[in-house]
Amino acid sequence: MTRSQLITKVSRDTGISEPMVETVMDGIFDTIVEKLREGDKVTIAGFGRFEMRERKTKSFTNPKTKVSSQLQPTTIPGFKASGRLKEKLSK
Repeated sequence: MTRSQLITKVSRDTGISEPMVETVMDGIFDTIVEKLREGDKVTIAGFGRFEMRERKTKSFTNPKTKVSSQLQPTTIPGFKASGRLKEKLSK
């Protein structure tokens, strides 16, 4: 499902106009990004938790040149589904 398809579906399901759904969705996503940048976790009860995760140094070899290198440690966004979401998906 694409972003525009999601906006259309939520608009149909709720009776809220597509521009309003898009505005709200943008606000939610922007807030999640802002909080992750600040180092906070964002928990949505019944859905899951967004958080930044540490990625350790990783060695790799370029298959073309056979040169070994290392990826520097970094932080990446992660998502952990809640138990309730997992339960709903398994039905």
